[in-house]
Amino acid sequence: MDVTPEEVEDFVNGQFAQKLCDATAWFGHARALIASARISKESAAVLISHTEKSELENVCSFLYGLALENLFKAIWIHRKFGSPWEEDWLPQTKFPKEIQTHDLKKLAEKVDPKLVEKYDFSLELLTEAVTWAGRYPCGLKAGAGAYVRYSQVHDHAEEIYAKYRRFFTISR
Repeated sequence: MDVTPEEVEDFVNGQFAQKLCDATAWFGHARALIASARISKESAAVLISHTEKSELENVCSFLYGLALENLFKAIWIHRKFGSPWEEDWLPQTKFPKEIQTHDLKKLAEKVDPKLVEKYDFSLELLTEAVTWAGRYPCGLKAGAGAYVRYSQVHDHAEEIYAKYRRFFTISR
């Protein structure tokens, strides 16, 4: 049986829509990222080299930031599309513009405006980690932001995750 290019495209689009609009898939990714952040944090705590520890802490912030990004998107997607187990669930193949960002303050605002009020600075630092500080040794150009360490940023990420993960699960 031959498969037409249109059938292949329909299949690919269907698979994409299933993943895009399944909030539990986004949450599962958030949970994997938070677990990786925790492992990185434990590893950084035992390093002796200041440089190596600093770099691993940046990566840890990157992972915490990505975990929150996925968590916020999971909640938004669930509110927008509902559960894939609902009879009227209708996934779409176009990525929603509302969540096409790594800006954690913008995403947090969509979940709960009180998050931005309470964790403004931490969300800003985690956004920097997601966009460049945890990924690269420097920004795109000189003077393009100075990454500042804030000792509570990881604790704040854990607090946010603990509160909003309950939307999906009761596990850690």
